[in-house]
Amino acid sequence: MSDKKDNKPKLKLVSNNNGERSKAKTSKVIGADLTSKQMGFCRDIVGINGAIGMTLVDAYRNNYNVSKDIKPNSLRAMSSKLRADVNITLTINKLLEHKEQLSRANMVKRSDVILDKIEKMADDVNVADQVRLRGLELLGKHHGLFTDVIKVDDAREKTSDEIQDELVTRLNSLLNK
Repeated sequence: MSDKKDNKPKLKLVSNNNGERSKAKTSKVIGADLTSKQMGFCRDIVGINGAIGMTLVDAYRNNYNVSKDIKPNSLRAMSSKLRADVNITLTINKLLEHKEQLSRANMVKRSDVILDKIEKMADDVNVADQVRLRGLELLGKHHGLFTDVIKVDDAREKTSDEIQDELVTRLNSLLNK
C-alpha cells in the first residue's frame, strides 16, 4: 500500500528500576567534580574571602569567554542553565554553608577580643573610674546580671473565663496603686 516510515522515537534505558542507588561520586571536597570554570562560577556567586557575591550573569561573564555581541537574554539563559546543574547547586550550597560557618566563627572571635579588652580596662588602675565602671557594667550586661524581666512559661491550659478574670484582677490592682 504505502511506504510508511517508522516514526517511533528511539528510547534508551536510563534506569533498571530495581531501586539501586546511583553510584555517583560523593566527594567531601567542595566542587571536586567541577571544572575550574564551573568552580570559579560558584565562588563568584557566593563571594569568597569577604567579597560580595555576583549575579549569575556577572559570574558567567567573569569565568567564561563571552562575546560582546551576545544578547542579554541568551546570557541569562546560559547562566541560569549552568546554575540549575545539580553539581553547581550542591557546590554553591556547600560554599554558602562554609561561608556562614566562617562568619559565625569570626563573630565569636571578635566578641571574645572585645570582652578581653573590656576586662583589662576594668582591671587597669590607670584608667578613669568612670571608664572602669562602664566596662564592668558592660561585662555584667553581657553575662545577664542585670536582667529585670523574668520569663516564666506557664504550660497550664486556661479557659477564656480564667484568663479574663486574671486580667481584670491585674488591672484592678494596677489602678488601685
